[in-house]
Order: sequence, then C-alpha cells, then structure tokens
Amino acid sequence: MLSEIGLIALVFAFIAAIYAIIASTLGAWRHHENSIVSGRNAALATFPLLIVAAGALLVALLTKDYQNTYVWSVTDPQTPMFYRFTALWGSQKGSLLFWCLTMSAFSFGAVWFNWHSDRRLMPYTIAFMMATLAFFIGITLVLENPFQRWWLDATTGETFAALLVPANAAIPPDSLLASTASGLNPLLRHFGMIIHPPMLYMGFVGFVVPFAFAMAALASGDLSTNWIRATRRWALIAWIFLSLGLILGGRWAYDVLGWGGYWGWDPVENAAFLPWLIGTAFIHSVMIQQKRGMLKVWNMFLVIFTFSAVLFGTFATRSGVIESVHSFARSEIGYPMLIFWASMTIIGVGLLLWRWNRGELRDERSNTSLLSRESLFVLNNVIFMALTLTIFFGSFGLPIFSELFMDTEITVGTEYFMIVTPPLFAALYVLMGVAPLSAWGASSAARLSSALFVPMLLTVVTLVLLIFATPMTPVAFIGYGVVLLAGYVALYEIFRGVRARMATRQENPLQALVKLFGRNQQRYGGYIVHVGVVIIGLGVIGSTVFQYETRRTLAMGEVEQIDSQYAVRYDDYQEGVASDGRRLHVASLTLLQNGNPIATIQPREDDFGEMSMMIAGAHSTLSNDFYVLLDAWDTQRGLAAFVLYINPLVNFVWWGGIVLIIGTLIAAWPKQVVPRSLRARHTTPAAEGLQTT
Repeated sequence: MLSEIGLIALVFAFIAAIYAIIASTLGAWRHHENSIVSGRNAALATFPLLIVAAGALLVALLTKDYQNTYVWSVTDPQTPMFYRFTALWGSQKGSLLFWCLTMSAFSFGAVWFNWHSDRRLMPYTIAFMMATLAFFIGITLVLENPFQRWWLDATTGETFAALLVPANAAIPPDSLLASTASGLNPLLRHFGMIIHPPMLYMGFVGFVVPFAFAMAALASGDLSTNWIRATRRWALIAWIFLSLGLILGGRWAYDVLGWGGYWGWDPVENAAFLPWLIGTAFIHSVMIQQKRGMLKVWNMFLVIFTFSAVLFGTFATRSGVIESVHSFARSEIGYPMLIFWASMTIIGVGLLLWRWNRGELRDERSNTSLLSRESLFVLNNVIFMALTLTIFFGSFGLPIFSELFMDTEITVGTEYFMIVTPPLFAALYVLMGVAPLSAWGASSAARLSSALFVPMLLTVVTLVLLIFATPMTPVAFIGYGVVLLAGYVALYEIFRGVRARMATRQENPLQALVKLFGRNQQRYGGYIVHVGVVIIGLGVIGSTVFQYETRRTLAMGEVEQIDSQYAVRYDDYQEGVASDGRRLHVASLTLLQNGNPIATIQPREDDFGEMSMMIAGAHSTLSNDFYVLLDAWDTQRGLAAFVLYINPLVNFVWWGGIVLIIGTLIAAWPKQVVPRSLRARHTTPAAEGLQTT
C-alpha cells in the first residue's frame, strides 16, 4: 500500500508540474489572469504531493517494508532507526525523490512569498522552476523509481522487481527478503555524511529560484533590478546551504576516508565547488547593478552559469561517468541529464543574447576609476571565473578532451590544483581586503592607502609575532599576510562603525554593535562572512603547509617519540562486534606531551565484510589535531602499525565555516516589515512629501 501511495502522489506531482508550465506560459502570452493563477496553484500543489511521496517511502524505511526494493537495498534488520531515516537519501533513487521534494519546497516558497511583489515575473518564473522540477520527477518516475517492489514468480519460484502488480505473482516471504537485504553503504554511517547530502541538495536546488527569476526577466522584458531584489535572499539561502554542504563533506572526508585531509580535489568535490564559486561571484556582482546600474549582461551570465554548473555537477555526480567515492553508481539518467543541462544552458544564453542584441541590457553608467569599488568587484569576478575555469579544466575539461580527440584519458592529480589555485586564492584575499575600503564611482590611491594603514599595521605586527612563535616558510608568510589583511579590514570596518555610533548617538559598545548590524545587515553580515573565510584560510594554510605525517610500527607498551613535543604509547588492542554487525578492530594509544599523558586516542577499523573503513582517533586543540590511523596489526606478535598526522590549525576550517554561516544568516535575515496599511495610516502629509523627494 505504501508503494502505491507514493507512486500515485509522484505521478500527480509530475502532472501538476507539467500543467503549471503550460498554464503559466499561456497565461503570460495571452494576458489571461485565470490561467496564471491556475498555474500558480498547480505549482504550489507539487509540494504537498511530494511530501506524500517522500513520506510514504520514509514510512516504508522505518517499518522495514523489505518488499520495496529501495528499502531492501539501503537497510537491513540491524540498521539503527536513525540510519533508517537518513537512508531516504542514502542511494540514487531515494535521493532523487528527496531532491524533487527539496526543489518543490524552494519553488513553493518563491511562489508563496513573491507572488504579490513580483506579479509580472511570476508566470515565467513558475514555468522555469516547474520545467526543472518536472524533468527530475520524470527521471525519478521512469528511470530511478523508488517504489518498485519484489515479487515471487508463482511458476519458477524466483523473485523479480516490478513497479506494478504483475500477473501470476505473489509477495515473497518477509524472512527471505530480510535475510538478503543489503544495508546502508558503510561510508554513509557518519554524522557529517548524513547531513552533508541534504545540505548540498538544498544548495544546488536553491539556485533554481535566481535562475528562474532571471529567465523571467529576459522573457517578460522587465530588465530592471526587480529580479535581483526578488532573488537576493534566495541566492544567499542557497549559498548558505551549499557552503554548509561543502564544509560537512570536508569533515566527513577528514573523519572517514583515512588520508589525513579534508579536500582531495576529487572531480565530484570540484563539481560541487564550481557552482559555489560562480554563485559567490554573482552575489558580489549584483550589488553593482543595484547601486550603479552596471554589469547587467554580466549578472545574467553569472546566474545562468551558476545554474548550469549546478546541473553539470548533478550530471557528473549521478550519471556515474566519473568514478569517485563521492559519486553514485553508473545510471541510465546520464544522457537525459546531459541533454537537459545543455538545453537549459542554451535557452538561457539564447534569451540573454536576444535581449542584448535588442539593446535592452545597456549599463546606466561606466567605470570612471580603476580603484573604484566597481572595478575591484569586477576584478574579483574575473578571478572567481578564472578559478572556475582552471578547476573545471583540470577536473573535466582535460579528461574529456583527451578522450574525445586523443583516444586516451589524461587526468591531473592534486599537484596541478596546488600549483594553479593558490595564486588565485591569494588574489581573492587581497581584493577582499582592499575592495571594502574603496568608494563607489571613484577612489584614489591616497585614500586607499590611508584606509589600509591600520589593518596593514596589525597584519605586520601579527606576522612578526608569528615568526618568533612558530617556524615559517615564504609560502606560509605570504599566505598568512594576505589572509590576515582581509580579516583585519573586516574587523576594522566593524570597529569604525561601532565607534561612530558611540560618538554620535551616545550608545554603549554592545548597543552600537547591535544597531549597526540591524541598520545594514547586508554590509556587516558580509564582513562576518569575510571573517569566516579568513579563519578558513588560516586553517587551510596551517594544515597544508605544516602538516606532519609519519608511519610507525609499535609493540604493545612501547613509547615512540614523534617530534620534540609529542610521543605515543601503544597500550591495547581489542576486537569486537557492534550492534549493527560490523566487526571492530580498536587500538588504544596514550598521547604524551613533553612526557606527560594528555589524551587517550582510539583509532579503529570497521569491517563490514565487503568493505572496511579506517576511522581516525584524534586529539584536538586550538593549535592542532594529533590524528592517528590504525593501518595494520599483528596480534600474534603484539605489533600494530599506525599512520600519524599532526595537522596545525585544521579546526580553524570547521570554526571558520560556522562563522561564515552566521554571517550569511545575518545578511539574509529579513528585517521587520511594517504592513503597508499601517504605514499609510500613520504617515503624515509632511512625511509623505519627504518620502517622494
């Protein structure tokens, strides 16, 4: 019954999405209000229908309905209840259904909240959002349906999968299905990986809203800043989720994959990073159009290619064309997704070129100063795009080109990315420090130098202290310098704003800080985001440039000196079986600092039969992680081999991510809005005159 409910709800959601496209588009062409409203209602209906579909699958997972082939493939009787819930997105079919649910939620929100304020844009916005949703529901229905069930052939006694009830078939015994159930992929049994996929999905699908509004602006001819105003908050929300997804993915890799790092420049990692880069450029660039009426074509280009990168990343991850620990298995959805990605990109670019050729996207102003904020933001965008193209070339461009034209696949390793990306990231940090201090319209070198004096002085003092406190290399010195400068500029700008309010309004520091952020959330929330990015940058430099790695084989009770500060003692080794059936191999070590025991570390290997995972043991401090992997063991001789890492400042990566999310929430948080009726009631004639000037 659950499978039938889910399947019927999914079919009706698909029909509603198709109807919404037709009704909204025809209503816009014919100026028929009833058709537009009907399309809106159909679009809104997709969300509750997909809640029913996803809810039916979730109940099947929680109640151990192993006749459902998806439930059978991702859980078994030993799977804990928590992992049964998260198994909803634990494999291709379920995650596609969850993807559709998430996209319908964003579409529902955009229609619900923007219906009255953006009526001219809404019909085409609905059409583009529903076209994307209909495509994903379609491939879920036809190619990756999670509501297939196991049946027993009455003639042969063999089990087979079918979506509808076949003739001469019976339901297999529960005991047979439960005994052969596959269980959740062991790599997904980690908190970071449980939260990482839904965060990443919401980041990906969230960018459908800015894209749809931009396409609506091009289709309708409303090429003012209305579409930017309507989508700024949606873009920030999508960016928050995508950022959180990337950070959690890094944490999962750090804890589970057993190589001592958090970012390996894997193609699928990069496929998720590319829309983040272009989306970040877009969020910065639209401010220029809002304030100065410039970069209209460029902003359209950025929003189109942000969504194009989302679709490409989805294709790369889900089609199976790229082999990665992060990707799904090879699937039939590859070619349809490739065609859809190309089609949406061509449609977007085609509409942009059409309006551009008609002269409807002319900028209202031009740059007058190379040091103006506009110019520096444009340079910021250029570097973001250079990073995007560089990473795309190394991850996908070169392998695809070599296979098509050279009949061989050429791939590049981490070394390529570590050579080409650091200079570009350094340039971004420099601009992060300089651009906020420049003025709109025109700025001079003298003004910038004066504004940079205090942050530069603080940077120099900090670098001098670091030289005396810790070993330093030229690369680290330059890296810390540009990162710290960006951080001090952000903090100094907040300090200046607080100081100004304290002087003019007689507020205490806390009041001044709160009022400052309340009056200009976008600006000062952005500074907090910059501080988060700076903290991440410090963590990346420390854990990359100064990472220490060694492999040691220890006898039971042996103490081994690792460096001048740390030593480890191998204390114990145990084996056991966990409640979910995996076999545990656990070693215990005592970490000593200057001869004194400070922590017990327990690296282990989780053996699931066909797959095993090395789970690190770590001791975390403000300055570093002491990170240990159990590599091999010999119980007969009482020996064990360990891979040990010292990762300086690695926790700054996670803390910086938290600060970044807080800053984005501040920038995106809606201000308290006074209802229009109350504004009209309490507005005096004099005030009305002031408002219209």
